[in-house]
Amino acid sequence: MEPVLPETLAERLFPEGDFAFGFGMQRPRQEWFRWNPADPEALEERRHWLSAEPHRHLASTDEAGPVLQEAMALFPGAPIATEADPQPGSAPSDPTGKRNAGDLRSLSLRWEPDLLLLRRDAAGPFRLVAGAVCFPSAWDLREKVGKTVDAIHAGVPTLNATLATRINAFLDRLPAGQTFERDNWGLAAHGQRNAHPDRALPRLTADATLETTWLRLEHQAFRALPQSGGLLFAIHLTVHPLVRVLQAPGARDRLARQLRSMPDPIAAYKGILPARDRLVRLLETDSPLPCTQPSISPRRSGIGPECV
Repeated sequence: MEPVLPETLAERLFPEGDFAFGFGMQRPRQEWFRWNPADPEALEERRHWLSAEPHRHLASTDEAGPVLQEAMALFPGAPIATEADPQPGSAPSDPTGKRNAGDLRSLSLRWEPDLLLLRRDAAGPFRLVAGAVCFPSAWDLREKVGKTVDAIHAGVPTLNATLATRINAFLDRLPAGQTFERDNWGLAAHGQRNAHPDRALPRLTADATLETTWLRLEHQAFRALPQSGGLLFAIHLTVHPLVRVLQAPGARDRLARQLRSMPDPIAAYKGILPARDRLVRLLETDSPLPCTQPSISPRRSGIGPECV
């Protein structure tokens, strides 16, 4: 995946004006469905979580088969061998589910982004039927499988009220063979990729500083899978020290306004509320921003110049 350019970071992530959930769909700036270049460090971490904790990071249902096979066909020239073949003498109780999970795991071991697969149910809405999510931002894949898009978003304050109609219309009309993308950001008190809630990682507090806060940047892609009536939703996560992000032109003032105007329920949902007032005060000062942490991954962050 291509790095974020520093000269466009502020405009892409922190728009002028007060905070609002943005739709922000656009044609892709990069080629999503290819094997290389990939970040070896991220792929190695994916292998760790898929091997050590597959029950937290991998989910597949019987309905996922056609969607998964069509998604895998987006990667020509690199056949994926299933890893769900039963052991000799065994009799799996759910061979279809095992095969789907094996194919999904095999794809996720080779492709850097997290991926979610959705399929229309009998009533029409898209429903989540499979996912490989190694780098979640404080959410649990197991709680989302089987739910519609509206149900998945139900816990996000005001999101359904403001954007559900537009989101559903976009998904319904997504042209076959085309990819659209958007960016989403959050703040964290750690630089870990995998922020699964079961890990109980540190959270932002009233003592947060700019130097101890990290930006979680999600590059999201949407691709219609017309033959199966499905949809692929990909999330490529990068994690960056906030002090590096703030080197981008305009980022400091824009982020301060976004945080200051963010409604309390949304700030609480995003885990920012305890630290918000302090971070806004620090952003509105003119003190230099030391850089004491590398980006994840430093090789490909591209967020901004080195801090001083």
